[in-house]
Amino acid sequence: MTGPVVSVVVPYFENQRGLDRLLAALARQDFPAADTQVVVSDDGSAVPPVLPRTPFACRVVRQEDRGFRAAAARNLGARASSGEVVLFLDGDMIPEPGFVSTMVSGVREADDGHGALVVGARHHADLSGCDLSAVLDWVSAGRAEGARRLEDPAWLADGYARTQNLRAAGIEDFRLVISALLAVDRRLLERCDGFDETLVGYGGEDWDLAYRCHRLGAALRHVPAARAWHDGPDLAGRGSTRAVKDAETLALARRIPLPSTRGAGVVFEQPWAVVRVHGHDDDAEAYLSAAHVLRGTDAGVWFVDREGVPEALAADPRVRAGLPPEEIVDRAVHLVDVHAPLTVDGALRTWCERGESEVPGLLTVRDVRAVHRGESAPTQLCPGDPEVPVHAADTGRRVEDRVGHAR
Repeated sequence: MTGPVVSVVVPYFENQRGLDRLLAALARQDFPAADTQVVVSDDGSAVPPVLPRTPFACRVVRQEDRGFRAAAARNLGARASSGEVVLFLDGDMIPEPGFVSTMVSGVREADDGHGALVVGARHHADLSGCDLSAVLDWVSAGRAEGARRLEDPAWLADGYARTQNLRAAGIEDFRLVISALLAVDRRLLERCDGFDETLVGYGGEDWDLAYRCHRLGAALRHVPAARAWHDGPDLAGRGSTRAVKDAETLALARRIPLPSTRGAGVVFEQPWAVVRVHGHDDDAEAYLSAAHVLRGTDAGVWFVDREGVPEALAADPRVRAGLPPEEIVDRAVHLVDVHAPLTVDGALRTWCERGESEVPGLLTVRDVRAVHRGESAPTQLCPGDPEVPVHAADTGRRVEDRVGHAR
């Protein structure tokens, strides 16, 4: 006996009317009911949801009410499911016929061996005056008594056009992924450990997931034929959103190490570049190499083969001993290896942004996404080339004569 092909996870909080609409629309899908599993994940409602009779397997799981915890609710639902594709649908969404099969096909077609995350097309309508029958008419035929279409966000449409429906998505395009209607293959979801449950409150968990999946080498896709409707406008159309968006921005600044999310000048646990320093037994050389690679760059340094941090660097929170944690590496943009004492002209960031490179015996710069995809092939550069700003340290000179050059 085989399990379901797709698990639909519905985060829920005290919206029985919305859930009734969603489940009724799912009952009209062309995807086989025997291959479909629905898990309603209740985020601590005072009154649990009531499930109608459905042609597919459907159950409720619950977590206690400790604030708006959509990320944790989605993870709870995913853990309680078993489909090879996990499809997340918010409780206020109403999918058109064919939505589920189109999303499942989108995941399968996009997956090139490194996993796939697919987002459908969310449209907006005022359905507040519609009963269940009229809502189903609207999503099936695009017309219903009392229904009115609302404007879709132009920035999403523009982003999908610019990225060829995310086929050409770059590192900044995680913002085009919304969790209201997204699907991901289970292996990728487990590999990235699902949504970040420390994100509490509205927003951010979908962008964080998309960013991490992209860094892990997964394909991102937008499937415009997978259409679902949201009753009401998007967030921008619901009045003042500054406080909500500011809270989201500050939360993501700690997690996504890009200048566009955090600016510059603040030290976070998650660095833009993870630097692994090898073979620096001498404290003075360790200090000088660290001073060079940290200069003007959002980086974290790990002395991988030392038992402790050199005393002169112990007060710097960016410097650690041992191997960098896997979750820190996976969120980084670049992975840098320092193989011997060195100096760098200018900021390491400037050099990294030129692309993957290797100065044999001194420095290797790799892109984390390329590493996960097995595509990391740094350009080999000659030590001593005047165009290469990386040099072997002059270890024969006293540190007091060299320290000023690390500024």
